[in-house]
Amino acid sequence: MLQKIIVKRCSSLALLGLVLALSACFDGGGGSGGSSGGGGGGGTVSLFQVGTTRFDPDLPPEPTLPNDAQVCSTLLASNNLVKRPDGALPPEADPSKPGVGVAVSTAIANPDQARIQAALDACGAAVQAEVGAAILAADAAATASQQAAAIPNKNIAGVSGEELAKPQYRASKFAVRLVVNPGGGNSFISGPLTLPSGVTLWIDKGVTLFASRDVMAYATGKAGDYCANTAVPKKNGDPGTQAGSSGNCKALISGDNLVNSAVMGDGTIDSRAYAEVVSSDALYPLMKVDQSCSNTYEAYARGVQAADLTPCDNGGNWVNSKSSVRNMTWWDLAWLGNVIQNGTTGSASQSNFRMMVFNYAKNLTLYRLTLSNSANFHVVPSGVDGFTVWGVKVKTPSTAAYANPAGNGNPLYNGEQFGEDNVKNTDAFDPGSASKAISGKNGLLTTGSTSKSTTGMSFDGYLKNVVFAYNYISTGDDDIVLKGSNNPSPAGSGLPGIDGNRDVRADRKWGIMIAHNHIYWGHGISIGSETNAGVTNVHVYDNSFDDSEEGLRIKSDYARGGEVSNIYYSNICIRNAQNALLFTPYYSTRALPATGVPLYPNFHDIFLNNVVIQGATNIKLQGFQANSGGFQNPAYPLQMTLTNVVTDSSMRVVSSDANLTLNGVNLPLLASAANRVVLKDLSTQPVEMSKVLDCSQAYVDFPLTQ
Repeated sequence: MLQKIIVKRCSSLALLGLVLALSACFDGGGGSGGSSGGGGGGGTVSLFQVGTTRFDPDLPPEPTLPNDAQVCSTLLASNNLVKRPDGALPPEADPSKPGVGVAVSTAIANPDQARIQAALDACGAAVQAEVGAAILAADAAATASQQAAAIPNKNIAGVSGEELAKPQYRASKFAVRLVVNPGGGNSFISGPLTLPSGVTLWIDKGVTLFASRDVMAYATGKAGDYCANTAVPKKNGDPGTQAGSSGNCKALISGDNLVNSAVMGDGTIDSRAYAEVVSSDALYPLMKVDQSCSNTYEAYARGVQAADLTPCDNGGNWVNSKSSVRNMTWWDLAWLGNVIQNGTTGSASQSNFRMMVFNYAKNLTLYRLTLSNSANFHVVPSGVDGFTVWGVKVKTPSTAAYANPAGNGNPLYNGEQFGEDNVKNTDAFDPGSASKAISGKNGLLTTGSTSKSTTGMSFDGYLKNVVFAYNYISTGDDDIVLKGSNNPSPAGSGLPGIDGNRDVRADRKWGIMIAHNHIYWGHGISIGSETNAGVTNVHVYDNSFDDSEEGLRIKSDYARGGEVSNIYYSNICIRNAQNALLFTPYYSTRALPATGVPLYPNFHDIFLNNVVIQGATNIKLQGFQANSGGFQNPAYPLQMTLTNVVTDSSMRVVSSDANLTLNGVNLPLLASAANRVVLKDLSTQPVEMSKVLDCSQAYVDFPLTQ
């Protein structure tokens, strides 16, 4: 039985304990804190003040916006598209047409995709003509050298992103700029865009790029990949349906095999997951809020309309050609698929498009943007060397989400209002490793939506040189989460999929750094639940969590397993979180892998230094129990060191299978033979949080968005 403790605020204790604990606080904590505070001489201690750092020498230089001379083309917003003060487009901008079997006009539902993509393609071609040969030559030379060295268990990486960041590999003109029209237009509506290698999409101040509501824009073109549903027909002619998937839809912005690409500016991207899904194809099946459907995929594939009361094959109940209720929104589908139909069984999921998906890149940057209201994950980069997210705001749901359609606060199909906790699977950032290294014909650079380089490059598939800095994030799921689900390492190498010590660049101290961020609602800074490929050497420091669902979290389960180690958290302020610390290998009850053999999570060498927790909360510290779930397995206890981790309030603690080393900790942690909890090195007394860290400037209101 798990250990559960509820206590009231712990009082401050002996001065000797305070001094000893503070000395531990400021000695660096095993490499745990860039920009960690230092103790002054003569017994004077200068506390680190969270949330006030403006320059950090441990980080690489801040990105910059292009200048006017670096712009390939400038596109004006249409004067027909003027957003309201709440950030939403008015209904007349791209109106819905009620009724089953009524198609919307592509010219109205998706007016800007073609011209934005044409500008991106032209810019990509120009970039390739100017610097493509130099990039490919550098890669060929690096690849040849690495092949000659034949280092065991090391993927061929080709030229490094660090080398490609040099000026000779960037074209003189590389940006496509979206700007406000002098006539008043300030918005664009677009379907999926392909970001070419070397190109920056620059969304200027005052501009919002809205996602088209036309489901047909997101069609992948692959048989059976139907978008906007919670289920799809099984393939290969098998009867019944299978769960939907975000892979059934194109992302709003995507790019594969990129060098020096970026999306930046002081504008906004709004995916409008709060808005009713429409279709430019009258026969395409859409689910209605009464859970009827407009057609079946089986009939759609034959080009006909199914008869009323035919069972739906998109997750709905039955066809109703006479229904006058509105179509579901993307978030309706997410709630229905993930919470109602799926539960914990995995029998359904939403087919919703993601905002951005990138696979294989060297130097990919997001800078100063505001991202809002994604239908699924906001940003999903895999296998990137040099992924930088700096000064970005993610606000989901935004004010605009409460304004469409007119009246009733735009409820979910079940009548609930949109809120922070019912916009499911809207993770802000989900960076991870790729499944394999690529080269040659698989490594051709994307130079446009329909064009690639003639010669390929090598990408080793690892996630490395990652920086999240100075961001503001509030969303309906994970805020920042590292996912070690794939491992491009050679079989049997034992190398982790994500390793912050891998090929660290000279312009930074560590390879994976999450620093100086303000986190609001959401699941905080997480690792997992996909940890099966391993995650190690991650540095998280100077971050605040204000009214978040979770603060610091590592999660996995029998279905994933994996080793997570050398994770360093320092200088962290957490206020009013539901779960301030959540470390568990029992995240879900997903089915075991196809082999039937469980995978065992192993979290060890986790360091928390200088963590202040304010307000009542929950804490879960769990390792993996031996011989659990009916299997014969060794124990993998959570091995964690907590130094100066303090609270001012009551909390509920669940702990089991944990070896905890404590110094200057006033959390109500108790040793327990029954629950296999071991406490080590109780050499200091708990300290007051006011003597550990300065959180007085840590919490700020979410910055105003345009």
